[in-house]
Amino acid sequence: MSLANANRHAELSRRLLEQANYELHTQGDRVQASDKASGAVAQAVKAIAEDRNWRHGSHNLRREIVGLIANEFDQPDLVNLQGIADQLHENYYEDRMSDALVGYLLDQINGHIEALWNVRERAASPDFSPSPEQQRIINRLLVPEAVARADESIDFPPPMPPFNPPFDPPFDPPAG
Repeated sequence: MSLANANRHAELSRRLLEQANYELHTQGDRVQASDKASGAVAQAVKAIAEDRNWRHGSHNLRREIVGLIANEFDQPDLVNLQGIADQLHENYYEDRMSDALVGYLLDQINGHIEALWNVRERAASPDFSPSPEQQRIINRLLVPEAVARADESIDFPPPMPPFNPPFDPPFDPPAG
């Protein structure tokens, strides 16, 4: 992880966004536009992660990163931006969205990706005090890739608590 890699991801983010707009508005290719737009968001997140020495090699890790930075900078719309990117990524594989919907979602990315780019320029907020759960996520992101590959449970959330509802008599779900 290095500044050179972070800069490469940031530049690729900008390029992919430009390509997404070209693919949709000039070529009429909603599938390629979907792929490029989702990639633009992913690369922006990867740039932030590189700057922080965080692992970022999966969709789930990048979703966790977006959740952290959205909280750190009080920008909940970043989580929505990631959700839009996820929808477009799925459309790349499925091609189920109309040109109009892809255009709308691409416009949303065009209008909000700058916030991700700005987060990177601002660097980590010295005022951010992560909750214990957020710190656990940060610690997982800091685990070296080789260690994470050797123990895949590292990237799973903690186990769910036991399900012991206080119902007496036992819960009987309504018929539906």
